[in-house]
Amino acid sequence: MFSVSRDAFFFFFLIERRPPRTTLSSSSAASDVYKRQGQNWGAGNRERMKKSYLVGLTYSFAAGAIFGGLLLIFGRQFLSLFATEPAVIDAGMQRVKIMGFSYMISAFMDCSIAASRGIGKSIVPMLIVILGSCVFRVIWVYTIFVWIHTIPALYSLYFFSWAITSVAEVLYFRHSFRQLEFQS
Repeated sequence: MFSVSRDAFFFFFLIERRPPRTTLSSSSAASDVYKRQGQNWGAGNRERMKKSYLVGLTYSFAAGAIFGGLLLIFGRQFLSLFATEPAVIDAGMQRVKIMGFSYMISAFMDCSIAASRGIGKSIVPMLIVILGSCVFRVIWVYTIFVWIHTIPALYSLYFFSWAITSVAEVLYFRHSFRQLEFQS
């Protein structure tokens, strides 16, 4: 198809194995949501549970938007830390353009899973993630990617799998939260 050096292989291996700071900040916000949901549920404070979920979601979304935007703006400079060949950097920019926009979407998935876990619901969110982030991706590779067969089509699976998983996780958390009983 096209020829790239072993630097390209190293670059793609490294970039796939090392999560950018956006996922770390999203995980931090989700971890905080998890703890605050459990604490406020134990305290019987429904309003503070809603607020902690929304604050964590906002911070996580903002971090994804800011760091993703910075990655889009400074993508070539970032990629030059790992590769010097223009073809490798161009190939990396295909991923950066899609992923830089996608990181903010994962906030909904991460924070909703954490909030569900904070109220004692972990099995269904786990199954949703397996279906949305694993099974859906395999289906995507064997259908959409085979049909379109471009690198952007392959990387687009992150956005779509995170979006689908996020919608399911948010809906499940809303449903579970409404079912909670609080003592007056």
